[in-house]
Amino acid sequence: MPLWTRIPSWLDIEAYAERLFSTRGLGERERGMNPLSPPSSINVPSIDLIYRRVRCVRRACDLGEKEAANSILKRFSDLDIRSILDEMISAVADMAMIIIGSALTGATIGGGIGLLAGGIGAFPGATAGALVGVQAGTWILGVLGLASIAEFFTEGLKPIATGYIRGVSAAWNGPRERTGNPLSSFSDDSMAAQQGAWDIARSHEAVVILLLSAIVAYLTRGRGSVSLLATEMRGSERGAKLGQWMIRHEEDLKQHPDLKAPEPPRGALSHQDTAPPNRPSGKDKEPPKGKQNTMPLHEVECFKADNMPASKIGEFERQLKGHEDGLNRLTIDEYLANIANPIKRSKAAATMARKKLQTDLQQRFQDEFSQTMDVLDAEDAAIKKTKEVMSNLAGLHNPDLSAGGKDVISDFGDKQVNSSIGPQWRNKIKNLKKEVENVPESMRESTFLNVKLHKC
Repeated sequence: MPLWTRIPSWLDIEAYAERLFSTRGLGERERGMNPLSPPSSINVPSIDLIYRRVRCVRRACDLGEKEAANSILKRFSDLDIRSILDEMISAVADMAMIIIGSALTGATIGGGIGLLAGGIGAFPGATAGALVGVQAGTWILGVLGLASIAEFFTEGLKPIATGYIRGVSAAWNGPRERTGNPLSSFSDDSMAAQQGAWDIARSHEAVVILLLSAIVAYLTRGRGSVSLLATEMRGSERGAKLGQWMIRHEEDLKQHPDLKAPEPPRGALSHQDTAPPNRPSGKDKEPPKGKQNTMPLHEVECFKADNMPASKIGEFERQLKGHEDGLNRLTIDEYLANIANPIKRSKAAATMARKKLQTDLQQRFQDEFSQTMDVLDAEDAAIKKTKEVMSNLAGLHNPDLSAGGKDVISDFGDKQVNSSIGPQWRNKIKNLKKEVENVPESMRESTFLNVKLHKC
C-alpha cells in the first residue's frame, strides 16, 4: 500500500481494517482456540478489538486537538493568534491524519503491516515515522501555499512525526482482549486516550511552532519579503487568511522568543547529529534568551519511573512537565516562602475540584453514549464510565505541595504516576533550595525559577 496521498478519514481506516481481515482471514479462529491465537503464525487481535482501538485513538486525537488549541492560545496570546487558530489547527490536524492513518494501516512500512495487523504494541519505528513525516510536511506546505519555506520546515517535522506515532501507540494499547471470559471479552485502560492525547497535543503544538519559525527564517535570511510570501499564500484557500495575519504581525513574529529560526540542512549532518555550538564554559547555566528575570538554569536530579508500565511513561513525563511549568511560574520569594512553610492540602478544595471534573466527565460521556443508546441507558453507562475513570485519577498540584507548590488543583492525572512522583521530591529539594538561594535577596521578588525536570 502506498503512503496516504489524501487525508484518510476514520471510516477509511475502519474500511481498510475490514478489507485486511477479510482478505487475510485474520479474524477467523477455530473453536476451542485461544481468542488471541488465530490460525496464523502471527498473533493478531479480533476485528472487534481493532474497532475499539481505532475509537480510542480517535478519542485521543479529539482530546489532543482541544488541548493543543488551548496551549497555543496561551503561548501566542500577544500575537492575536485566536483570529487564525481554527484554520491553523484544522490544517495541522488534517496533516496529522496522514501520519496517523499511515501508522495504523502500515503504509509507511509496506504491505499493510501496521497497528491494524501487527497486534499489541506493534507500530512503525523512527525511520518509518521520518518517511511519513516528509510526506505529511509536503502536504501541509502545499495546502497553505508555503512551499517556499520547505528548507526550514521539512527536516524539523521528522522527529515530530514520531511524537504522533507515540501518541497513537499509547491510545491503541488501551483496549485489551481478555481470554477465557465469556461474560466480558474486553478491558480498557481508562487513561489510554488521555495519555495518547498528551503526545498528540504536544506534536500539534510543535508543528505550529515549526511552521511559524520557518516563516521567520524565510523572512530573516534573505529568502523573500513578507508581501511576496503572502502573495504566494493568497492562491491557497487555507493559507490566504494566515498570510494576511502574518503581514500584520511580521515584527512581533520575528521578535517572539519561541520562534527561533531553524537552521536549513547542512551537508551530511542531519537534524539528529548537528554539531553542537561552541559555548564558553558556564554558558549553559545562563537564563535562556527571550526569558527575562530568571535564575540560572538548574537541572533537578532525575525522577525514576522504573516501576511504571510502558503505557504510563507518557503520563509520567506529562505530570513531570506540569511540575516543571508550575515551579517556573514561581518567583524566588514565593518558592522560598512555600518551602519554609509548606501549604497544607485543603480537603474541601480537592472535593470541589473532583466533583466538577466528575460532572463534566459524566456529561461528556452521556453526550457520547446518547448517539447510540436511549436516554436512560446512556445515563447509566455514563455514570458507570465516570466512576471507572475517576477511580484512577488524582488531583495534581503543579508543583507538588512538598516541592513548594500552592494548594491549587490545576489538573488531574493517573493516580499511580502521581503517587510515584510526589515522594521522590523529598531528596531533591535540598539542592534546589541551595541553588535558588544563590539569587541575591534584592532580586528575589522579581526573579522567577528556571528549573528542568526529567525522567531517569
